[in-house]
Amino acid sequence: MEKIENWNEVEAKGMEDFKSLPVGAYECIIKKAEVYKNDKTSKQSLKVQVDIASGEYKGYFQKRYDNNTNADKTWDNNSTRYLSFEGDNIAYFKGFITCVENSNPGYKWDWDETKLTNKKICGVYQYEEYEKQDGTKAVKVRLNKFRSLDKMKDIEVSYSVKLLNGSYMDIDDYNEKKENATAEEIFGKSIVETDSGELPFDDFQI
Repeated sequence: MEKIENWNEVEAKGMEDFKSLPVGAYECIIKKAEVYKNDKTSKQSLKVQVDIASGEYKGYFQKRYDNNTNADKTWDNNSTRYLSFEGDNIAYFKGFITCVENSNPGYKWDWDETKLTNKKICGVYQYEEYEKQDGTKAVKVRLNKFRSLDKMKDIEVSYSVKLLNGSYMDIDDYNEKKENATAEEIFGKSIVETDSGELPFDDFQI
């Protein structure tokens, strides 16, 4: 291998010791909010991207974004939610807006989604099952729901896993099941689709 020029001046990237975000409720800040249209279904939703605003993990997702060396990098989907504002989902959308209003004294929703940027809100991160490209299933910590900031102190940390079929299982039971799973159970492709971006939050509370 030939020596790379300016090797000593090149900044090494991608090998940082990055701690995983634990499940729990966090004070968050909205980094971006925009109307999103699903090309396949033509349905619209509000795409909300947030980051951790305080504590040990402040700026967690911004750091992940900054450390991503891919040319086509995007904001971490684990800290992004899509809120449908059509049909029966209007009530859930209004629940989100009410959480923002309650968490930011003086702010009133005026149908300008760009003004949601830099507003504070409580984000609840929880284990969620997902399917990898090879067909196997795994668990990640993902933004699951929103709450008003004044409710954050009363939120009990949940160690259950939201499964692909929408049900929940304790994380210890989930890991035990995977250890005892057959090859078919591990590699068999689930017929249940992953998050489509159109579903409302579970158990939404203002």
